[in-house]
Amino acid sequence: MDHAGRTASSRAQMLSAEEIVSLHRRVMPEFCERIILRYNILRHVSYAQPIGRRALAQSLGESERHVRREENILRTAGLVVVGSDGIRLSKDGEDILWDLGEYVGLLVGTGRLEGLLQQEFGLRQAIVIAGDSDEDEAVKREMARVGACVLRDAISDGDVVAVCGGTTMAELAAHTVPAPGKRNVVVVPARGSLGEDVEKQADTVAALLAKKLGGAYRILNLPDDLGCELAASVAEEPRIREVLDTIKQSRIVVHGVGTAVEMARRRNISPSEIDEIVGLGAVGEAFGFYFDRDGKVVYTTSSLGLRLTDLSAVNTVMCVGGGSSKGHALAAVLYNGFPHIVVTDEGAARAALVAVGDPE
Repeated sequence: MDHAGRTASSRAQMLSAEEIVSLHRRVMPEFCERIILRYNILRHVSYAQPIGRRALAQSLGESERHVRREENILRTAGLVVVGSDGIRLSKDGEDILWDLGEYVGLLVGTGRLEGLLQQEFGLRQAIVIAGDSDEDEAVKREMARVGACVLRDAISDGDVVAVCGGTTMAELAAHTVPAPGKRNVVVVPARGSLGEDVEKQADTVAALLAKKLGGAYRILNLPDDLGCELAASVAEEPRIREVLDTIKQSRIVVHGVGTAVEMARRRNISPSEIDEIVGLGAVGEAFGFYFDRDGKVVYTTSSLGLRLTDLSAVNTVMCVGGGSSKGHALAAVLYNGFPHIVVTDEGAARAALVAVGDPE
């Protein structure tokens, strides 16, 4: 081999994964689009299997003919199996899906977004899932699955884990891999419960998560929108006081993120009060506190459970939530400085960075 050949060979060996992906994007952009589409197909099948081709095409926003072509390729590759009840992942498809997710992350630049989020908001760790959960339900499920993995790795024996309610938290509990045995872990609701959908309430999420982790749980069985006087009175009841004391011992807290208006409505706040909250500049909410674009608390609701002042003593506070519509809310909550870890999606990450003036 001549010198030029040896130099080219050495250069090829030194190319990083990011550089290889960059070459793919420049030379074969259609290749990247096809990879992302096939990843999305595998991801949707993983969470909805068995799923029919028509339902799969509708969830992806693609034509059934297009999906059929990609399905045939994936079936020939041994990654999916097609039966009378629909499409399922094969064992090889399950094995390759998570590695493929890492590669797709490189294609869409989630690693760069993670670095920007950590730098902008002073986070210990940021994890960004490819896609936008506002547009794709599978992205929310993937975000919840990854959040569950991060939580599982953070837990030690003897820990008290406080979890909030909401759609994403319910998904996180549902996607937590069951522990093989019992663990010395207690799961509690971080706050009282909101809304009429029992499956999404903090008490229910705490109970399910505890069962998945092999631990115990304590619940409040109280709404989050109690008035100040009633909340103070109820807090003196022995059983409630015991649960509240346990909540204050939390070493790990997991919460979602909501827009100010969305969360105010869930709390049944009157339209006039919602107008007041919006007028104060609130864009995001967590733990009953409403934040403006700079992360400043501009409005507070009374309830039982964790307060912002309690979070300074918590070892790990993890925020899990996404969707481009929540970008400003996510930025506001992260700017307040209490979350250490964020698990979000590409849509929310990009919107949050734009909200703080970072064009990426």
